[in-house]
Amino acid sequence: MLRRGLIGLALLLPLCLARAQEVPNRLKVLGFYTHAGLFADFEEPFWTREVPALTGGRLLPSATPLDRAGIRESELLSFLRLGVVQGATVPLALAAGDDPELSVVDLPGLNADLPALRRSLAQWRPHLIAVLEERYDIHLLGLLVPTTQVVFCREAFARLGDVTGRRVRVGSVSQGELIEALGGIALVMPLNAVPAAMRNRTLDCAVTGPMPGHRIGLGEIATHVSRLPLSWFVSALVVNGAAWRGLPEADRQALQAGGARLEQRVIDGAEAAIEDGFACNAGLPRCAGGQRARMTVLDERWDEAERHRLLREVLLPRWVARCGADCVQVWNQVAAASLGLWLEP
Repeated sequence: MLRRGLIGLALLLPLCLARAQEVPNRLKVLGFYTHAGLFADFEEPFWTREVPALTGGRLLPSATPLDRAGIRESELLSFLRLGVVQGATVPLALAAGDDPELSVVDLPGLNADLPALRRSLAQWRPHLIAVLEERYDIHLLGLLVPTTQVVFCREAFARLGDVTGRRVRVGSVSQGELIEALGGIALVMPLNAVPAAMRNRTLDCAVTGPMPGHRIGLGEIATHVSRLPLSWFVSALVVNGAAWRGLPEADRQALQAGGARLEQRVIDGAEAAIEDGFACNAGLPRCAGGQRARMTVLDERWDEAERHRLLREVLLPRWVARCGADCVQVWNQVAAASLGLWLEP
């Protein structure tokens, strides 16, 4: 009797294991903010349609934008590390409160245009992978760049230096350091609070993306917007390490390849999205983003000597002060030679 029971169990076990493997893995994922368009245009389709197709239905993620999830940006890394959420898009400039080293790829003034940004992403990717894995047990799928960060103002200005004496909304500490280095008064606040603050003159200017600014109505309040890219709001598309290791190898490969393709689609579409934002703010016929405004768009570019001075004298030293002495060595190993900006130990 016992022998027949053991034989039956041995025959049943492979069937039970096969059925267990057929149960879909339901990942909880937090995406980007709704105002940027990244979530609706790229992330939600990726997680809810592309990933199930890539994995034969074995992965069925749910995706929620960060601003609807009731979770603060500063909590993202902790929630991922603990497995409260299994995947997320983490804005690196905002993760800097936990780990300033993560924000280095997107320091204001570091990437003067999209080609420079692409070079920075290639330079820093191996280091970002190592930091996320070793310190947080988080696996990197891709680096997403939906738009640039520019200055909107209620009153006329001709160049970035004209923020002197003006109260400017910024989205990160490092953006605030740039504004203050130029004589402005930096105020960190959520983007959805900006229109009311500009209407009641608590704010004079705001830093955000061309299309996000248009979508929250800055075209009805501000009069001028500059093309000069302060930074790019680079975000990491990541999954929790335990969840990643628990996937079959075939699913890990499919998810990694899908993340790489998503990264390419987002950055390839960034230029068109940026131009559409400026077209809508300027009221040009080619605006595809809804109601057109009537703003003045300043065709401003970085003065290279001034950009290097700000990096050398302000932005890199402030980053090191937050990041620690070891970050001097990290900077010198990864990026100093290509930019000619060496930091003293």
